Amino acid sequence: MTGAGVAPIRHLGRLALVAIGLNSVIGGGIFILPATVTALVGPASLFAYVAAAAIVFGIGSALARLAAHHENSGGPYAYVERAFGPFAGFQIGWLFCLARLTALANLLNGAALYLGALVPWLARPLPRALLILACAAAITGILLGGIRRTAAAADILAVAKLAPLVLIGLAGLVLVDPVHLQPAPVEPGPFVRSVLLLIYAFTGFEVLTVPAEESLQPRRDVPAALRATLLIVCSVYMLVHVAALGALADLGGETAPLAALAAMLAGEPGRIGMTLIATVSMAGCGLASLLGASRMIYALSAVVRMPAGLGDLEPRRRTPARAALLVGAAGAGLAIAGGYAFLAAISSGSRLLIYLACCLAAMRRAPAPAAAVTGPAAAVTAPVAEPRRLPAEVRRLLAPALTAGAILTLLFFGLQRREAILGMIGIGAGLGLYLLFRRRRRTLTTQEAS
Repeated sequence: MTGAGVAPIRHLGRLALVAIGLNSVIGGGIFILPATVTALVGPASLFAYVAAAAIVFGIGSALARLAAHHENSGGPYAYVERAFGPFAGFQIGWLFCLARLTALANLLNGAALYLGALVPWLARPLPRALLILACAAAITGILLGGIRRTAAAADILAVAKLAPLVLIGLAGLVLVDPVHLQPAPVEPGPFVRSVLLLIYAFTGFEVLTVPAEESLQPRRDVPAALRATLLIVCSVYMLVHVAALGALADLGGETAPLAALAAMLAGEPGRIGMTLIATVSMAGCGLASLLGASRMIYALSAVVRMPAGLGDLEPRRRTPARAALLVGAAGAGLAIAGGYAFLAAISSGSRLLIYLACCLAAMRRAPAPAAAVTGPAAAVTAPVAEPRRLPAEVRRLLAPALTAGAILTLLFFGLQRREAILGMIGIGAGLGLYLLFRRRRRTLTTQEAS
């Protein structure tokens, strides 16, 4: 319970968590990045998708292992704090909030850019600002309505963005020219950079781990939802990229590749329809970002890692209304003031650090189960010796260790200097906030003792 004495409502089942995961991953990246990575590495972008998918599956596996042992809200923050202590946990919680806030601003900015391309007068400064404010108000209003309304909206938005992508991917296969799919040699530097950019489009699934206290059975449903989300996203992304790469003669030169593919299939109505779908997709992703950030603030404030009243649940809807209003307003302000590339750089760097910490946390020995199985069931479920398999300890460490190594490679060789500097600034800001809130927590503890 929060300081207001209100507990969250348990409402999210497995399908609802998958819908939140799909909304948090599928935003604007898939509508832009096929052209970006093709410009970097050409047809070898197919292998970049495979590499990015392997890395995110490794991250998802680590998160699923950790989620199976936690029921409190907080996701990555809770996992890292349990493994490495309060300081590391707070840094990850802060970086998560920073990543979600900048992602929200980026999505609001991207939605305005897409609509501005469709209706030019909306790209002017004042209409653009009003459009961003209207979109921010809409998704904040949905979130303030409670977890039931948020879950229903996430279900609708997930179908609204996923179905057209599958449709255009399948229809686009008819136009594929095999010549466009033949790979050519590429330099390691551009390939690593293309994988890093795709990681940005593949990630966001960690959001579904954060509202664990609003999940019906978090230890069972959150890991399953993580795996299902990643399987769906990777399959759809690969389908769409194969269709776009094979059908468009100059995919690397397209500014709106999926809109161009839709225009080939259905003319001008197809282009307009895909632009509107991209806008809806970004709005759904913005809702998931707002959900994740507000629930992370709730988790941090519940243990006085942030001001206690900031994350309190509103008694009627049982949602962290103050946190949602704060993040929504800040996201709208950043979207109006900041550029798309600048916000994307902050968000992507923060996410990689979060994933690295979670992989390291997964390498720590898992906590013992709450109760051992006894009686006849124990004989049935007892493990059978398998001498040909790798030792259990090696199997437990192998996947997160390889994934952590891949993330470090991306951080060292894929990040640009500006992005690395922004990441260090974010860590420094987190250190200052931790010291500030630790002092506040000690003051409260002293007052309670008195």
